[in-house]
Amino acid sequence: MWGENMVKVKFFGVLSAKMPEKDNEGYWITEAMGKTVRELLDSSPIKDTNIKYNIFVNNERRDPSCVLEEGDILTVIPLLAGG
Repeated sequence: MWGENMVKVKFFGVLSAKMPEKDNEGYWITEAMGKTVRELLDSSPIKDTNIKYNIFVNNERRDPSCVLEEGDILTVIPLLAGG
């Protein structure tokens, strides 16, 4: 399902459990184009978590101020800690 004005969002690990209606490849969000990553995440169910995460847009590490464009793939991966 690839369409105009769409951004694909992929949440991994514990973050993926917070998002409804996912397919194996992620989530399609139409209203994300033109927003920053921060704006998108602040309006998502993960906004209320205390989980730290890394942000990638099109497989490149990005800052939350990155503006999303048509066809972008946003990947959000929680940080792992251990010893």
